Order: sequence, then structure tokens, then C-alpha cells
Amino acid sequence: METLKHICNQFQIKAPVLKMDVLASGHINDTYLITCRNGLNYVLQKINNQVFKNVKDIVLNRISVSNHLKKEYAKTGSFYQVASFIPSKNKTFFVETTQGFWMMMVYIPNSKTIDCAENKKQVFEAGKLFGNFLASTSTLESSEVIETLPKFHSVPFRFSQFEQALKQATPERIFKAKHLIDFVNDLQKDMFLLSELKEKHIFPTRITHNDTKLSNILFDPEDNGLAVIDLDTVMPGIVHFDFGDSIRSICSNTEEDSTELESTSINLGFYEAYCKGFATDTLKILTPEEIKYLPLAVKTLIYIMALRFLTDYLNNDIYYKTAYETHNLVRASNQITLLKSVIENYIDIKRITYSNFNLENIP
Repeated sequence: METLKHICNQFQIKAPVLKMDVLASGHINDTYLITCRNGLNYVLQKINNQVFKNVKDIVLNRISVSNHLKKEYAKTGSFYQVASFIPSKNKTFFVETTQGFWMMMVYIPNSKTIDCAENKKQVFEAGKLFGNFLASTSTLESSEVIETLPKFHSVPFRFSQFEQALKQATPERIFKAKHLIDFVNDLQKDMFLLSELKEKHIFPTRITHNDTKLSNILFDPEDNGLAVIDLDTVMPGIVHFDFGDSIRSICSNTEEDSTELESTSINLGFYEAYCKGFATDTLKILTPEEIKYLPLAVKTLIYIMALRFLTDYLNNDIYYKTAYETHNLVRASNQITLLKSVIENYIDIKRITYSNFNLENIP
């Protein structure tokens, strides 16, 4: 508590800290709600510098994209909001400590986060807001945003990490993961396609969020989308990264930590709601080629996440936070099960996608 207070006091806040509460604790970063005596609330977030080696670039991206969104929303009269960052007393937008790097933002009042979608409205609003993020940043030159995590969504890169982990894994962990290892190997060739098309510049380079899960959206009390948050992973990319990752995390019938594999499947009703929301603002910017490969993005991003969890399990859990020994194995199993459901429902997924994005006669 005293350590966090000391960190808070290094930012330009105008009143003493009254209390601190854990706001969110994700796989990578830790986030706290800070309440001050003048009634103002702030969000304090630790950036994990073991994962993000170039923290200063991440800070620059956050500030650049946030400032751009504020200008765009002001021009269009949008009710969407953007986090405002608090400078430190050293006039930077971060504080470095032995525990890591810290940033502070103004808390957006009357807002909430949702970890797991409860209804189609929430899913629609998520799609609409993440789609608006892509459309609004389409007027920002990609050269103004730094690629902080090269190959983040590259299947060839993730597969090479998996192969290296497999060489070094213990026989016990290989045995327990054998069925998953066989599956990702069998699907390897198909899952390389999106990365190959990106390398051939078939798709425009866009500013992408790269972590489009539901909890990275703020909602108002009536479940209307309010703001996109957690811009650590913002960088140049392709639309498929954001679309596929959203579907992976929002449109599954179970959360990625769930052991209830018999219930893990793609929720087609949620998928259609997300497509409708996402198309609201992206229809005016997406090319036919981008739309054509949106269904493949769903399969590919689930595959990437399964690979990442499986790789970390084989590496003895050195990357993601885990609560028990087989936690990453459970996560990988969940994602593989979800991927199998997507494959089984792929015809319907393509039909829903092309219908909502006004694309016809696509094989």
C-alpha cells in the first residue's frame, strides 16, 4: 500500500490518495483504482517490462493514439471517450521503479468493464466500438505508431517458438499435451495463410489494438460502449488481428480458463451481433479482400492463442500468470476446442460474415 502511494505521489495529482483498490489483474499488467481526497479517481497501471522491453515506445504510442482519437471524436461529435494521461512530476508520462513502469490515467466516471458477455447488445456494442477504433485511427499514419511487439500475431513466429519449446520440454509435459501437440501440427499449413498474405501486402496496414477482448472496453451503466482502453499493444497491423481476437475472446460460450470443454463452442448469435456492430464504421474503410479473409482470421487468432498457451506450458509457465500447474494446458485445451467448433461451423460463419459486410459470391 505504501509503495503504491509513493508511486502515485510521483504523478501530478492534486490531492492526497485516500484508498487504492485492485481494478483488474490480467495476464500481463496490474491495474489499480486510486481514490483521492478531492473525490477524483485515477487508474494506476503497471506495465510489465519483462514482456514489454521498450516501455517508452509503448507510452509514445498510447499518447499518440489517444490524442488522435480525441481529435477525431471532437470532429465527429462522438460520445465515445478516451483516457487522459497524467504526467509525472518529471514531466514524462510514466514513472520507473524497481517493480516496473507505471502510468496514470483519469478514471472515466459512470463506466464499467465486463469480463464475459451476457447478451447480444454487449457484443454488438463491443464490435461497434472496436470497429470505430479502426475507422477512427485510419486517418493516422501507421508510420506515427511504433511496432512495439514485432511478429505478435505471426503464426510462423509463434510456431517456431512452439517448436523450440517442444525440444526443451520435459517428457511429462509432452505426454500430457500430446493430443494438443498433434492437433496444432496437423493444422499448421492452413494457419500460415493469413501471415503469408500479410507479407505479400494483400491487405492495407492499419493501426490495430491487438488485444481486443471484452474487458478492454468501458461500458456505461446501460451497456453502451464508451471507450477502448489498454493501448499497450497498439501498433501497425491488419484488421484481421483485431477482428479475430475479439471473436476468440467474446464469442466463445466459455471463458478461456474454463475446464468445461463440452460447453466450449462458438456462439453464432454473438458472432452475428459482433459482425453487425463491427461493420457499422468499418464498411466504409475495409476492402473486399480484407472482408473475404475475416472468417480465416477467426480460426487463425484462436490457433495463435492455443499455440501461445501450449508453448508456455511446455516452457514451464514462464510467461503467463498461472494459478495451478496445468493452468496453461487447460487454456490451450479450451482454445483448441473452440477452434474445432469454429471449423465445424465455418460455413455459417462465412455466411454471417459476408451478409453483414455486404460481400456476395465469395467461395
